[in-house]
Amino acid sequence: MKRLSILPLVLLIALFVAACAPQPDSISAPTRTRLIIADQFIPDILDGQQSQGGYPLSHELISQPLIRYDAQTGTFVPDLLESFTLSPDGKTLTMKLPAGYKYANGDALDAQALVDAINRYAAISPYKFDYDGMQSVTALDATTVQVVNEIGLNVMFPTLMSSFGAPWNVSVARSVGDEAFAANPVASGPFKIKTPWTPGQDLELVRNDYYKTNMPFVQNKSAPYLEKVLVRFIADGQTRANELEAGSVDIVFGLPASTAKKMESDPAYQIFKRVLPGQTAISMNTAAAPFDDLNVRKAIAMALNREQLEAALSGNMTAEYAFINASMIAYDPAAQEYAKSLYPFNVEAARKLLAASGWVDADGDGIVEKNGKPFRVEFLVDSGAVMEVDAAPVVQAQLKAIGIDIQIALHDLAYNYDAMIAGNYQMGFSGYIWVDPDILTYRFTEGASPSQFVTPELTAMLDAARAIPNSKERSAAYLGIQKYLLDNVPMIPLMSENLYIGARSWVKGIYIVSPYNLILNDVRIEQP
Repeated sequence: MKRLSILPLVLLIALFVAACAPQPDSISAPTRTRLIIADQFIPDILDGQQSQGGYPLSHELISQPLIRYDAQTGTFVPDLLESFTLSPDGKTLTMKLPAGYKYANGDALDAQALVDAINRYAAISPYKFDYDGMQSVTALDATTVQVVNEIGLNVMFPTLMSSFGAPWNVSVARSVGDEAFAANPVASGPFKIKTPWTPGQDLELVRNDYYKTNMPFVQNKSAPYLEKVLVRFIADGQTRANELEAGSVDIVFGLPASTAKKMESDPAYQIFKRVLPGQTAISMNTAAAPFDDLNVRKAIAMALNREQLEAALSGNMTAEYAFINASMIAYDPAAQEYAKSLYPFNVEAARKLLAASGWVDADGDGIVEKNGKPFRVEFLVDSGAVMEVDAAPVVQAQLKAIGIDIQIALHDLAYNYDAMIAGNYQMGFSGYIWVDPDILTYRFTEGASPSQFVTPELTAMLDAARAIPNSKERSAAYLGIQKYLLDNVPMIPLMSENLYIGARSWVKGIYIVSPYNLILNDVRIEQP
């Protein structure tokens, strides 16, 4: 990746801007003003508009979403925005920016800058489909932006509350090029990059003194009390835990569940548990035998023992039975109960369903056969997903109990995704992490269905649900969609990931906003 050359004149301008930047409100001096975080999510780039992953720390600390989702009230609230209104039909969003707002480098973050940022996302993001249906985005005046989406703003809201849809400084991106901007972007979050960042290295951040927020759940709505944040990217969970115990880091993002449980009763630590929105499911290629047979799919659903799986994964997962979990918008527990009633864990019933479709163990080797062919299939697993790798042998053993032999095949995520979308596979894990149920549109419609399950009825239901502006009506629509999917079993919801965040007790004022984002506005370090 190319490095950005900085000319002396640019340095002089930067120094002048820094000298003129507003200073945070007067505060009592904490013991220490540099926070150290160990993060499990290792980014390749920092520009959220080019990124494949919206990393909770590296991206969120330097960017600022326009809005946030308040899980306690079930409503969207402002972050960067001063206010916003949605038309009764849900298709026109009017956003009001604070007057005189700035990016971290001092550039104006006015209505035109926001329009430019939205258009850049729609042009270059790998998730540009998040803005499907966007007809126009217009600066009405210096601080007002209007977005019109013919589908409805439901499809855009989750992105606007994330680092993906946060404003990134398009002027700088144009000046330096997308490649250089990817590693050293400019946004408006509470912190900014101190020095040019090299992928794989620690990330040193300093306070953005221009920063302000309208989030209702923080007391300090100006620049953070902290002056610096060091993000250390540590892949191994136990190593992160050891660093927290040693006191060499203040916060760990992604503690092993076993360690988190031990620390819960120790006053030296604070433990926060979040169930990630979304899930990991078992996907089956319904366009080909043997999974074109509904009895086979139902049998597999009844053979899965999620309690056993939870125990095997030591608390790192939460059992899921339906397609929208409790951390997502439009969650309805009725879907979970419906799934449990349809497919209770029952090995004998599962065997009978297989037998009804001609799958019997005629030779007594423990594997069922049909027309002399054993039920043996390849099972795709993401080699980089620890939870999938750990869960695969458990699922293998549970399906072996009903005579199905799955052969675990470890590949990277991109390989598995491409194989599933193309229909060149038999069975495997397929998951998503996203707060809005519209993600189902990109799992069960033409060209975007890992299970190859697409029907006119389901497509119509998904198209209708994504456009409903009323939250109660939308939840009811997605309940119907989940029941339809559960009846047809193209995928079997299995588990969602538990994220444990640990902090030393000397870190005061931590807040975690839905779904799992660390808010540092009120944080002070009071280390003895």
